[in-house]
Amino acid sequence: MQKLILCSLWTLCFSLSIFAQNNTVQGKVTDQETQLTISQVRITTNKVSKGTTSETGNFSIRIENFPIKLTFTSDGYLQKTILLKKETSNLNITLEKEVIQLSEIVINSKNQKKLGIQKVSKISLQLRPINSAHDFLKTVPGLFIAQHAGGGKAEQIFLRGFDNDHGTDFAVLVDEIGINLSSHAHGQGYADLHFLIPETVQTADYYKGPHEVSLGNFAVSGAAKFSSKNKLHRNVAKLEYGQYNFVRALAMVSLLNESSFLTNNNENAYVAIEGTYNTSFFESDQKLRRLNTFAKYTLPLSDAHELKTSFSTFHSDWNASGQIPLRAVKSGLITRFGAIDDKEGGDTKRIHFNVQLSSRLSENTQLTNQLYYVSNKYNLFSNFSFFQNNPVNGDMIHQHENRNAYAYKGNISIKNLLKIPNSTTSFGWSFEHNNNTIGLNNAIGRTFLKAINKFDIEETNIALFLKERIQITPKLTALGGLRADYFNFNVNELVPTPQQGNTTAFRVSPKVSLFYDATNNIQLYAKASVGFHSNYANAAVKNSDVNPLPKAIGYDVGTEFKIGKKFVGNLAAFYLQSDAEFVFSPDGFEFENKGRSKRIGSEASFRYQPLPNFWLDTDLNYSFGTLLDAPKSENKIPSAPRFTSTGGATLRLQNGINTSLRYRYLGERPLIEDESVLAQEYFITDLVINYTKPKYQIGLSIENLFDTSWREAVFYDSSQLQGEPQPVDDIHFTPGTPFSTKLSITYFF
Repeated sequence: MQKLILCSLWTLCFSLSIFAQNNTVQGKVTDQETQLTISQVRITTNKVSKGTTSETGNFSIRIENFPIKLTFTSDGYLQKTILLKKETSNLNITLEKEVIQLSEIVINSKNQKKLGIQKVSKISLQLRPINSAHDFLKTVPGLFIAQHAGGGKAEQIFLRGFDNDHGTDFAVLVDEIGINLSSHAHGQGYADLHFLIPETVQTADYYKGPHEVSLGNFAVSGAAKFSSKNKLHRNVAKLEYGQYNFVRALAMVSLLNESSFLTNNNENAYVAIEGTYNTSFFESDQKLRRLNTFAKYTLPLSDAHELKTSFSTFHSDWNASGQIPLRAVKSGLITRFGAIDDKEGGDTKRIHFNVQLSSRLSENTQLTNQLYYVSNKYNLFSNFSFFQNNPVNGDMIHQHENRNAYAYKGNISIKNLLKIPNSTTSFGWSFEHNNNTIGLNNAIGRTFLKAINKFDIEETNIALFLKERIQITPKLTALGGLRADYFNFNVNELVPTPQQGNTTAFRVSPKVSLFYDATNNIQLYAKASVGFHSNYANAAVKNSDVNPLPKAIGYDVGTEFKIGKKFVGNLAAFYLQSDAEFVFSPDGFEFENKGRSKRIGSEASFRYQPLPNFWLDTDLNYSFGTLLDAPKSENKIPSAPRFTSTGGATLRLQNGINTSLRYRYLGERPLIEDESVLAQEYFITDLVINYTKPKYQIGLSIENLFDTSWREAVFYDSSQLQGEPQPVDDIHFTPGTPFSTKLSITYFF
């Protein structure tokens, strides 16, 4: 018996010694203010890496001996070190946000959260005030937007020499929901962000070029991905009032905060409601009315599984003065804020329903599944040519659509699958089906006159991708993969001639990026990728001589660097070539293919912090685009921006005062292929001042500080005014915002 007891004791001691050598520490890292989890936090001891947190903020590391000091580090947060004396499976670490310091920005690829994302854009996002959903896009260096049919519809997007129309080659995603609407009644890839309540956004990631493997349709010039907050750390009530009868009201209220509703786990739910009214600065009142709602429920099913569901609605209606001819302003017929036909405008309704399930299958394996539904109803009245086609009643047209879209996405990510340190393998799949009825009518004012055409369109996209991140050497990291997209376009013409057309297309897109850490403060990168120019279903079916998925090839070379502790920069050169250049004709649901195109450009972005609470930044962007199948004298891409620049100064004081003074410059650009007509350049300045306290915030924003007269959207087309004997080719434009102010008051509770 004694021998048995001694043997048992010896076995117990031996087992304890083994466990002592493999002690496991598990826990979660959260934001001290918001209580939201933080992913990719670096955990080290004595400068030796012990691990990082997962996408859900969880971590699990093995410790050989106790006590031990663990240091938690993440960009934008104060570093935290703790002394741990024993093993634990429930270590909760909170990190405090700091005012962003350029000295803390990490350049080398090993410590980047996600390679390929524009880092300087992330810095800009933290420095600049965000007043609307489209302000997020303005933080992307070189991206410009323009509104040309009232404030209720999507803006025109310019990036890297692309006139993306409303999103043709620029992808937008919110909580992984594809926002671009293919074969929309008002253009291919229509991406309306007005449904997005800016205060609900937690993170934003930006991409340039076609290099991101997980992105397919629309992502040629670039992309933007937004993620909403999982929970509110405080309730918000906000009221904004500005010139021209601008009123915006917002309420965000937490419904559940770590309370048990369906399970015994910590559940969170909140709702946000936003309403806007604006008569605007036009002589004919715009009378924009917009109502947005958003609700989100986050349910941890277990330590390894988390379910997120969200529901959003968007409804707006408005009047518009449209694009006006320059000759009418110069002759004194109207002012620059007047209208030839002030009966333009429209209404739109959009609904999103989203379900996302994240599962941690093991310490190194993460699985995500997503289902979402999109409903979109749209009506737009426009008059581009005035009295050219109908000298008596005018040329008003009515574009309308009724869409239902269904999608499923999945992704599995495995670390060190290839037994290579710091490697990650991702395999993704997606299915999206759009069922859309679009139509075009003639109208008198907003009264139906005659149907021009009507189509039932079904479009299905099935995609697979394999993405691999490999750290080849301590200084060289490769990121690349392969993407395959299959499309089925089915167009059923109802008016004027009932007929049906169908076509399929398949595109394989290889992508590779190399990141070389020349020093701790200099990273060099080179990227080469294939993508595809997004295509309107009617064009895909009718143009049998053009591949339904025209190939696009992109190359980038550049560097991100730091000089000292106060200066961060990015220099890049790019080349983009597309096998097709489609131009949408809104008065006929047709596309004109201008043939192959190429764009060559360069970009420079600089961030400088001379004082702890003061930042300067500037972005310089140049692009030159040409049509490869046109003669040299007529091969310039219309409306393609060339030189653009944005920048400004930001001051954040400890007493709660934050000030941002910003400028935007868009240079001249050709409006027709021979460059004989140019769009006028503009330079405007905006100012924002906020005073923030724990319970409230007071803000003042001034657009166009120096009241510059500028043209926001510019086109060169033919039109005919009453009394003119024949059509006239002329510049048509919408005026940019004059000097205007807004005051906001926010209450936190």
